[in-house]
Amino acid sequence: MADISLVESAGSRIRWNIGLAIASGLLLGLAFPPSPLYTLAYVGFIPLFLLFDRVESFSGLFRYSYLSMFVFNAVTLYWVGGFTHGRDPWLMISGAALLLFHPILSSIPIILYGLVRRWMNRWLRLLAFIFFWVGWEYVHAFGEVSFPWITLGSSQAYDLARSQIAEYTSVYGISFLLLSFNLIAYYLLVQAALREWRMWNVRAVVLILLLLTVYLLPWWYGIRVMDRVDTEEGRPLQVGVIQPNVDPWEKWGEGFASRQEAYRQQLDILLASTAPLAADSVDLIIWPETALPFWALLPQYEEYRDRIQRFVDSVKTPLFTGLPHAEYFDEQSAPVTARPVRSTGLFVESYNSAVLFSPGKPASDVYRKIVLVPFAERIPYAESVPFLIEPLKWGVGISGWGKGQDTIVYELETRSSSQAKFSGMICYESVFPQFVREFAVRGAEFLVVITNDSWWGNTSGAYQHIAMASLRAIENRRWVVQAANGGISAFVDPVGRIRQATELYTQDARRAEIEARQGETFYVQHGDIFARICLYCSALFVILAFINRYRHKSHQ
Repeated sequence: MADISLVESAGSRIRWNIGLAIASGLLLGLAFPPSPLYTLAYVGFIPLFLLFDRVESFSGLFRYSYLSMFVFNAVTLYWVGGFTHGRDPWLMISGAALLLFHPILSSIPIILYGLVRRWMNRWLRLLAFIFFWVGWEYVHAFGEVSFPWITLGSSQAYDLARSQIAEYTSVYGISFLLLSFNLIAYYLLVQAALREWRMWNVRAVVLILLLLTVYLLPWWYGIRVMDRVDTEEGRPLQVGVIQPNVDPWEKWGEGFASRQEAYRQQLDILLASTAPLAADSVDLIIWPETALPFWALLPQYEEYRDRIQRFVDSVKTPLFTGLPHAEYFDEQSAPVTARPVRSTGLFVESYNSAVLFSPGKPASDVYRKIVLVPFAERIPYAESVPFLIEPLKWGVGISGWGKGQDTIVYELETRSSSQAKFSGMICYESVFPQFVREFAVRGAEFLVVITNDSWWGNTSGAYQHIAMASLRAIENRRWVVQAANGGISAFVDPVGRIRQATELYTQDARRAEIEARQGETFYVQHGDIFARICLYCSALFVILAFINRYRHKSHQ
């Protein structure tokens, strides 16, 4: 097959290559929420595929792929360092480090492509790239340095019809769909540019029909399945969310005369906002992540805990809230992240946690956050690098958390005397489809996400976070209720529609009727079969490349 590149000067070729790398990164980045241009992801890889054909050296391929992935990450994740709000030095440093390091991880599928391309023809290696990418996305969601925030399929959260396939494949099937469209479209463009066939010969017609099928069939399926899911019934219940809009830079006591004053004022805001909803016969009230910025379950905070319990008893409404929690250890059993308690010989481990207060009952089992934000909440693999814990600790009250070990399903008695089961996730945990699935497997009939997305100002982060709740709702066919400190709080139905979303940085209280549902999707029943198949196919392509390499050498 003829090479599609043209004779160019070295300078012109470099400029074209840089332009293609940047174009691909921009197209992919601009496809993500809150941008409405999600369709750009269907062509975002075409400049990158053209770049693959133009760059011969492995080092050059890596340089240009890093540039492309850097632009992609920068456009999508520019907000992570809090550069426009708060401007905390540690947050900005860690955010900048993420923007510089994560493109290397994003380039791994391209690096694999570069390793095998000499031993496969053009189209087979591009097909392999699709499996490399999806397999990498799946693997990237594991481990303590994982950051799957920009999984390609998440760009389509606003395209609800086509996203319905996630009940079978999770978000990874959407990634596969996008990459397949890119590859077929690129193949057609190359053949047209090379004039290797007429537009309407049999092969061209077949490929055009295949392209249309990849684009239209998921839409056709999605429209019909959305109607079906809407007709399915669960047990109705009324849920209220409180958005207190407390400045996260002040909630731990900064800016107040004392920490006690800060705690009292915040509790006043929460209870005052909750009272009208509780009086309106709701079945559950939800406060956001660390809504109580103190160890409310410990004896020294009994005054605050009793006040909350008296309120819950008086309104006869359960309350689910985020709060820090502490556990004490002796020196022999203390985890490496635990801190010594002066003059006691004990060590204390703090957890980003959640708890359910119910009328007439003691506080429930405490859910301790399991998936922690790397560096911001916990040093990855802290047990192996304990000497980094103190130097890399963020000093605004939330770093150095301990890691929870188990999911919890809470049982809720509604006002209609029926039972409903739910589970709560804390912030970043809702990004991980396989983690969220575990709650549905254990019997959760609706899902709660409590979060504090107020660190980054009015940027894309909060919009992206609530958009991912749509995908988790589709994957599990569960209602998802998200309560955020400063927004965005919302109710997400089982087909992914976001209802009653609040504005950012407003104090608000919302209620809605949701349903507790018991059915299990294919994804809930079988997990990431599709993603694992892509991973296994990636390994087969690598093995095929090595076999071809061996055959080539044996014939020399």
